[in-house]
Amino acid sequence: MSVFVPASRLDLLIYRHIRIIHVLKISLALLIAHLINLFYPVPYLAWTSVTIVIIMLTLPQVGGALEKSIQRIIGTLFGAAYGILILYLTRDPVYTGLLAMVAIAFITWRASGKMSYAYLVAGFTMMIVLDGGDQGMSEAIWRTGTILLGCLIAILVSQCVLPLRARNEWRWLLAQSLRGMSHVWHSHLSPNVHKAVQTKARIRALRRTVQRQKGLLNSVCLETRTLRGHQREMELLVEVQERCLLLLELLAQSRWENSTSAQAVQHQYAISMAARTQGERLQAIAAFCAGHVPALPTAEAVDGAKLKQDMLSHLSADQISSLNAYGYAWLIYQTRMEMATLEKLIRGLSVSTKRAG
Repeated sequence: MSVFVPASRLDLLIYRHIRIIHVLKISLALLIAHLINLFYPVPYLAWTSVTIVIIMLTLPQVGGALEKSIQRIIGTLFGAAYGILILYLTRDPVYTGLLAMVAIAFITWRASGKMSYAYLVAGFTMMIVLDGGDQGMSEAIWRTGTILLGCLIAILVSQCVLPLRARNEWRWLLAQSLRGMSHVWHSHLSPNVHKAVQTKARIRALRRTVQRQKGLLNSVCLETRTLRGHQREMELLVEVQERCLLLLELLAQSRWENSTSAQAVQHQYAISMAARTQGERLQAIAAFCAGHVPALPTAEAVDGAKLKQDMLSHLSADQISSLNAYGYAWLIYQTRMEMATLEKLIRGLSVSTKRAG
């Protein structure tokens, strides 16, 4: 099944009311933990509620809850095991402190990678176990058990009750980014525009959208087996969008020595390179990514060498010698090629995930 398969009505409903549904799911998970504590009271069951809030509060998607649960489980198990090992080896405060410092140094060194949360949990779990002294081993066992219970509740509620799929949010953010780029591109290259369009705020918003896509990649790959082998392609999609936004920002900030050269270059390249139709293609691709249409627009080959040659010949024919004009033409050429790369990546990802599914 392709990652861009049309979204169901339920998926659209969930995404439209994502905040309300997220609040209700956290409330339900906490209610389940409270009922367990009410009927089967055990020590340290408060850690179950703490775990649910930590996992579900900032990561409403199924993949996000799964990713954070795995890291919390790993961190708790390793932290508790190391703390118990220290208590088993020695009760001398000096040696206990030295062994703890070694662990904290290692955690600090490793805490900047993908598993940073697991290292954080391992560190404070170890300290809680050591602080418990003679009760440390018992506390470690109960704490581990209640955290595992909290992780289980968080995963089940995230997966089974109106699941918020990271895949859907990722594709809709991608569609939003494409629509925004189309608007900036079309506005700037409009024949009626004689000066730079002020698009800084819009481009900043688009950059935040692209960063949110980047933050969802691990969650998407965790919850969707088909996409685990395509994470690099998804990362490339983010990189190409970032380059497109940089080029669009440079276009928007372009300045001219006079309005004549501006009109000449815009008329030659916005029309002869079919630049304005590129905005329409981006809109069509965005509709496909969002699941509103079943297929991408017909593939259109872009001959970069021919495009560059046409641009140079137009500049020579019109006797435009302004450095600004050549720089502006180069920006349009690079933007056009990056947008073609973006379309190629989306088309390839759609075909490969459909074949794999």
